[in-house]
Formats: sequence, structure tokens, C-alpha cells
Amino acid sequence: MLHVLFICLVSCFIIYIGKRVWKKGNTNFIAGYGKIFTPKDEKQLAKGIGLIIMLFGFESIIFSILSLFFEGLGFYYGLLIALNFFSIFGLMIKDQVQGKS
Repeated sequence: MLHVLFICLVSCFIIYIGKRVWKKGNTNFIAGYGKIFTPKDEKQLAKGIGLIIMLFGFESIIFSILSLFFEGLGFYYGLLIALNFFSIFGLMIKDQVQGKS
């Protein structure tokens, strides 16, 4: 029970970080920023990444609570983490293809 409370607190912090990314519109925390990757529409990219980070926080809260009642949810949680990762990667690709000219 204590680990669920800890996960919920960490998840709330993750949600807060996602909200800050969304509001500030800054993506300079991405690895390779300015050298390998330079966003074309940074505000839109930050909104998408912030939303995905917040969704990850909510998913963590939901799955930690559900783990009290159901066993074997690790696979599904891992699947959602992979989907979040690929969603962020997809947003970065979309930014490079569609970004402002």
C-alpha cells in the first residue's frame, strides 16, 4: 500500500512536469537539441510532448491503484510506456515533416 502512495506522489510530479512543458512551450530538454534535432514548431511540439508526459503520469496512477486489485498488469503498463515513447518519437518526426517553413 505504501508503494502505491509513493507511485501516486511521483506520478503527480510527472503530471506537473508535463504541464510545465506544455505551458512553457520549450523542448530544449530533448537529447541532441540544436545539434541533431531542431524543432520547426517548438510550441506545438511542446504541447504534444507535455500532453503525453501528463498522460503517462495519469496512467501510472491508474495502474498502481489497479495493481491492488488485479495481478499481471505489468505487461499492459509496459505496452503503454512503449506507446508513449513512440508517440513522442512520432511527434518529433511530424514536427520535422510538417513544421513551419
